[in-house]
Amino acid sequence: MLIGFGIDGGATHSGLVLFNAQTKERLLALEGGPGNPHSIGLDKAWENIQTLIKQGLETLQLSEEHLACGCLAGAGLGREREQAAFSDFFSAWLNCPVRVCTDGEALLAGSLNSLHGYALIAGTGSLALGRNGQGHLVRAGGLGHMLGDEGSASWIGWQAVKRALKSRERRDLKTNLLPALQEHFGLSDPQGFVDWFHQQFDKSRVAAVAPLVLSAAAGQDALAMNIVESAAQVLFGLVQSVMLQMPLSTPQLALGGGLLERDNLLRRQLLELIFTSTPQVKLAYAKEGDAAWGACLMALETLGHVRRL
Repeated sequence: MLIGFGIDGGATHSGLVLFNAQTKERLLALEGGPGNPHSIGLDKAWENIQTLIKQGLETLQLSEEHLACGCLAGAGLGREREQAAFSDFFSAWLNCPVRVCTDGEALLAGSLNSLHGYALIAGTGSLALGRNGQGHLVRAGGLGHMLGDEGSASWIGWQAVKRALKSRERRDLKTNLLPALQEHFGLSDPQGFVDWFHQQFDKSRVAAVAPLVLSAAAGQDALAMNIVESAAQVLFGLVQSVMLQMPLSTPQLALGGGLLERDNLLRRQLLELIFTSTPQVKLAYAKEGDAAWGACLMALETLGHVRRL
């Protein structure tokens, strides 16, 4: 039996799916250590990925010779330098084609169960992707919190602090957010934000402010409502960008990331913008394991199975 593998290499853990490369039947799903080189380093990430594949093969009582194709997807693996490093590892170990790609591309494929469509991811950061049937990929955003990540949780948190401080000086909309923000960051005085943001900045902690803003917006806080509305607008801008760069005759869009995984004011406003602009679009919401299954579909593409998907 010829099998393939798909791996979602995350910052906290990695997910592996082994499947029958001829029937697409899922044979096994396992979790292992982190596979993101930006969080634990390249060598440790590779060690975890190799261990996970070996563990899966041993569970099925198979060996590396049974592998026909594979794909590793992970954050930051859309750049050639990171792709080349992992490609070298795989080519030195396995005798089958292995694709290395970004986790957004795999999430698109897995959520839509298709190799073409659009995806919008809004979690700590933000990114939109478009992919056509020929394998061409376009993207918008994904530049990190210093240059982009518009509409993401970190962007919302940053906006909340900046604008709440301006509101205190009567230079922005009224808000009751400031006391909650001070408590979140452990600050007794608003002036403490200056030192914290310049000397102790932690993106994940800033991103954790987003639920506070969404809750305040639901309670009709004027500034919070405006921030959420702005977030919906810029996320919609990411979607518009990939749709303009790569028009598809039957548009389908996968929504993923912590901000979009459940119903809230931001998602409702975003969906209204999307359906007003593109009423024919078909939506899918990303689920746990979609990126690993998408990596399997990307692996199959290396065998020329594009038309079957």
